[in-house]
Amino acid sequence: MRLNGFDLNQIVCLDALLTERNVTRAAERVYLSQSALSTVLAQMRRHFDDPLLVRSGRSLVLTPFAKTLIAPLNEVLSRAQTFAAMRPGENSDSIDREIKIVASDYSVTSFLADAIRKATLISPKLRFDILPLTERSARLLTSGEIDLLFAGQAMDIGVPPNRYLLEDEFVCLGCETHGPKTANLSQEEYLARNHVVVRYFDHQLTFEDEDALRKSGLKRNRQITVWSHAMVPSMICGTPLIATIPRRLAEQMAQRWPIRLFPFPVQSEPIRVFAYWHSSREQDTVVQSFLTAATPV
Repeated sequence: MRLNGFDLNQIVCLDALLTERNVTRAAERVYLSQSALSTVLAQMRRHFDDPLLVRSGRSLVLTPFAKTLIAPLNEVLSRAQTFAAMRPGENSDSIDREIKIVASDYSVTSFLADAIRKATLISPKLRFDILPLTERSARLLTSGEIDLLFAGQAMDIGVPPNRYLLEDEFVCLGCETHGPKTANLSQEEYLARNHVVVRYFDHQLTFEDEDALRKSGLKRNRQITVWSHAMVPSMICGTPLIATIPRRLAEQMAQRWPIRLFPFPVQSEPIRVFAYWHSSREQDTVVQSFLTAATPV
């Protein structure tokens, strides 16, 4: 379909190109071949009479005009998604749609999994697509491609959070057999032991425990780095290794694994988790109802 000479079917392709700034990644995102998307880019360049993406070293960068297209393009896509989600008088049994959520494994384990179980019992046709936190997550939120994003203050989303969800604290984990024997782990023993450390984004995003150590002028001995809290128990059981993770997760793990919890022997700020959503989801009753159910008491 064309409007003022513009092919509306190519809006999603244009959004992928401006977001990814890479033809190969953009093609993967919209499930097209690289050559097909290169053809779309050529058509967009002719339509706007602007190169849109230009070479700078090994990368492609947006032209000044292309940057002005981002906000109206996001608005068009978000309104289209809101339009597509409209249903006449839906009740819980008849809701047939998918909710896209970006969340850390901490959020999924500590409160989302339970909320999703309850939601699918009430609305059996409701589906969930859970995506991991990545460097692209903030862009997915601002473009309206996801419904909800859950993240702690360690991640910079670039916009203020819509809702405060919960507060937690760090504790240490150790193997019952090979871990620390005292009830309270001293700072000296904490620093003397080797650690399993969790980081996201290909080990680029650190958490508040790392910030607390840095502010105190301390450095732990990192022996293993993993990208999910769920990996921690299997790494420390049967070893003298210890780890520092949020209490909510640690208490769940202690019910399933032979591990012990110890206070984190470094002064640190509380862990805070927030919910984010695009403005187009403000009046989305399905998303807002789920969000209310997912908010921890």
